Amino acid sequence: MKKNELVFYRLLRDFLNDYLITRRNFSGKTVRAYRQTFILLRNYCHEEKGIRFDRMDFSCFSRSSVYGFLLWLKDARGNSANTINLRLSAIKSFLKYCGEEDMELMSVYLEVAGIHAFKGVKRTYAEYLTQEHLKLLFSLPDMTARLGRRDRFFMILAYETGARIQEMLDLQLNCIIRRDTSIRLKIYGKGNKVRYVPLLRATVKHLDAYLAEFHKGSSSDAFLFYTTHNRQKTQMKPGTADCFLKKYGRLAHKTDSDFPEGLHAHMLRHSIAMTMYKKGIPLSYIRDFLGHSSVETTTIYSYSDEETITKALEFVDHEDSIGAPAARSKNWKGKEQYLLEYCGLI
Repeated sequence: MKKNELVFYRLLRDFLNDYLITRRNFSGKTVRAYRQTFILLRNYCHEEKGIRFDRMDFSCFSRSSVYGFLLWLKDARGNSANTINLRLSAIKSFLKYCGEEDMELMSVYLEVAGIHAFKGVKRTYAEYLTQEHLKLLFSLPDMTARLGRRDRFFMILAYETGARIQEMLDLQLNCIIRRDTSIRLKIYGKGNKVRYVPLLRATVKHLDAYLAEFHKGSSSDAFLFYTTHNRQKTQMKPGTADCFLKKYGRLAHKTDSDFPEGLHAHMLRHSIAMTMYKKGIPLSYIRDFLGHSSVETTTIYSYSDEETITKALEFVDHEDSIGAPAARSKNWKGKEQYLLEYCGLI
């Protein structure tokens, strides 16, 4: 074994098992995070460079190699900028320690020290309700009360149509277009753009029940959702809808702490869009359904879904790969196994 390799393993062992604990007094959690960095670096060198751990030395810490590792974290593992920067900080800390222990290695540290932190890309994402959340929400209104029945129908229609709150409140009875056995809603969107949204059979049943109770003898220009003041029916205000939505949102969150706080109408709009996206509906179709002027606006739903997937993958990877390193799941034998144990990486 070359001298450079021997020095590397000795310094890595002392850094992880002595320096961080006794000299820096880092917590066990922080030490584990540093150790995970070198487990990942070892995996990167093995998978991408074909360099087994028993062949690693300080040549694996050149500026280009470290930068390649960081890009691997970003592209192959989907790590966030914060996570990548934590890994970079751990490597810089290790190389600085090595330079202080052996002046010949200071040049290695100085080369890597110039790598700038990654800047995160701020993603706009849509907060949405899962199917379990929706079932809970729709079960909360008091169906023995008239307003409870109104509130439930409002939330169901807002979800099924993906309409904005003002679009919902602007609906009039003449916006309900019946053709044989099908029903469409004529929705006036931003810029007075019109779109037609078909209603599913289950939603039509809710609509007909609502009309029978709330619109007996109403004129065609009557607002679908209204409030009554001094026996006069007036268009429902956004504040009224927002008030009862928040009430049910608080009740839902109290029942299920995972239910998002601060329920609002737009969250129902996001929810139907996410349901469509997850079922494989093209973004261009979702754009037309929602009345977006550009498909770029609709891509927030793909970002949200990617975040959900990334969190799940990172959780599984953390449990299966980080918590139980690959070296444990494979029968590594010989020098590499010994060196992994020597450095405290298994």
